[in-house]
Amino acid sequence: MSPMRVAVIGAGQIAQRGHLPGLLEAGAEITALCDNSHPQLEEIGATYHVRQVYRDWRAMLDAGGFEAVTICTPPFLHAEMAIECARRGLHVLVEKPMAVSLEQCDQMIAASEQAGTILMISHNQRFMAAHRLAKEILDAGLLGRLYLAHGVFGHGGPEIWSPSQQWYFRPDRAGAGVIADLGYHKLDLVRWLTGQEITAVGALGATFEKQTSLEDSAVMIVHLSGNTLATIQVSWVFRPDWENSLVLRGERGVLFIPTEASQPLRLSYRSSSGQVIESTHRCASSDTSGWFGAIRAFLTAIETGAPAPIDGKEGRAVMAAVLAATRSIQKQTLIPVTEVETIHD
Repeated sequence: MSPMRVAVIGAGQIAQRGHLPGLLEAGAEITALCDNSHPQLEEIGATYHVRQVYRDWRAMLDAGGFEAVTICTPPFLHAEMAIECARRGLHVLVEKPMAVSLEQCDQMIAASEQAGTILMISHNQRFMAAHRLAKEILDAGLLGRLYLAHGVFGHGGPEIWSPSQQWYFRPDRAGAGVIADLGYHKLDLVRWLTGQEITAVGALGATFEKQTSLEDSAVMIVHLSGNTLATIQVSWVFRPDWENSLVLRGERGVLFIPTEASQPLRLSYRSSSGQVIESTHRCASSDTSGWFGAIRAFLTAIETGAPAPIDGKEGRAVMAAVLAATRSIQKQTLIPVTEVETIHD
């Protein structure tokens, strides 16, 4: 079988750390790479054995020579690019967040369905080894009915690992702050791991350090369709280290998912006989970012004709939760303690 021919739009850190090496690892041929401003575009192209580089993504599409496109640009560009790719019969893998509005999400989904092409959203953290293992444990029912979840995801900010990408701090390009960046991942993980839909979100946000009108830190309270409750804390001002952890508690026990891939998951639960069982579980896979797994899943869906494992409707559901959290911050939907006198009216 001939290798899948793929083009990549965007040559920033997500492309360099994830999509470009991931495509090569999966055996794809990267026939084109486009970025309208990256000063080292030619060098990046040479590193990843790209046939041709472009400064104009439409010119790249006009030139053709590929069956699929991965989009690694700021989210305000996702919809226009994905829709045009679908119109040309190209399969699309687009980075998260899917877009900056539900209207754009709907337009992307409609274009893909009309063209009969695959639209997959790169929820790469679903493919991280620790999260895949956690999903197996939860699906086995060892915790019983899930009651509570608590997730934390924070680091020093997007400028730490991608200094040139200032769009993260611009409302017109990012749509939201840390909630759309890191919160998106945790909202998706809680939804996927529990197998429940997000029904309501409340949030508090603050801007402690970053020079932006967007939030650089936030705390979310999430209600899910199975009556599970979740709290999620996300921030761009963590120091000196980062954290990406999750704890899930159910009627029979608790599962701790650590930040570091080198650390095992910890499971503690009560068996049907009443015995408390404690165990640790190490990941067999070395895919700590999840990007390689997401790319393999995308290419497999194209090759086999199977549905994308994370389609546009999945991305839209998470985007709705992101927008709900952002709206909650804007409306400040909290009850001041000065306005209450008793528990009951």
